[in-house]
Amino acid sequence: MKTVSLNVSATLRNRKFISLLFVALLVTYVFPFPFISGFLQDYSRLKEIRERMAQENDAIVCHNVFDVNPEFFGSHGMRCNDNYYRPDERTVTVDGLSVYRDTHHEYLDAKKNLRRELPPFVVFVVFVFLALLWFSYAMVDFAVELSEGNERRPFESMLSGLRSIPALVASEILVFIAMILVLILLAIPIALLGPFGGFIAGLIASPAFALVVPAYYFTKKIGPVGEIWRIAKGNPGGYFTLGLGLAVLEALTALEYENYLGIGALFLMLIVGGLRYLLSSLGALWVYLDTPPEENREEMQSV
Repeated sequence: MKTVSLNVSATLRNRKFISLLFVALLVTYVFPFPFISGFLQDYSRLKEIRERMAQENDAIVCHNVFDVNPEFFGSHGMRCNDNYYRPDERTVTVDGLSVYRDTHHEYLDAKKNLRRELPPFVVFVVFVFLALLWFSYAMVDFAVELSEGNERRPFESMLSGLRSIPALVASEILVFIAMILVLILLAIPIALLGPFGGFIAGLIASPAFALVVPAYYFTKKIGPVGEIWRIAKGNPGGYFTLGLGLAVLEALTALEYENYLGIGALFLMLIVGGLRYLLSSLGALWVYLDTPPEENREEMQSV
């Protein structure tokens, strides 16, 4: 691999690099937003209704128990939530929850609307995946060329990234298969961690997917699993720091999808998406370049 001296600060100050990042955000999030805003709104509404259904179920069950012997339960300090209790309305059972009929109808309508909006969102997810590979490669290409004193035009780097998409997709699939096997082997300890286990799984897997771009850029090999293992073994600090940043962004992405804020959702997507692009390009490139080659590490150990 050729020696590259990456200057992250100079790259981030470069106007052409910033313009490349701007185009990436424009293509990835701004243009598709009108087509997915309906899904985000319906998803947030469905989540809100599910939370209300849980509150109604708790109130109904509590009052059913309390009304058996109000004096006894009242004297022992039992209290029920009256905000979600409507004693004169009929209830139905949905997924093991006792809820009021109008809430059930709202729930069915929200599910119907969400199913209708699902196909455009699936297309959006696939498009974001391809765009992330495309522009991350373009940013890596631009940053490497800039470090060597060759300031390329953003269009040239974009064209190079576009040509690399099929190979990058194949590499991501191979890494996905490898990560599935790794997570299967770690399934028991991850499960013991409870909700935190999902975060640990992301911490392990997310940097591997991000490192596909620089690994392919320098090796031009579709099977980057061995190269990624070399990085994880030779630079675990950088690997897991990259994973931590990406895992936090994944959590923020889930929050922005669950809480629809209208046009505010687009601004959040741009902020999170911009940070994701920087981590998936400059962050992954820095970790890759900061990992000493295998032969250098063996020489250091022998000394």
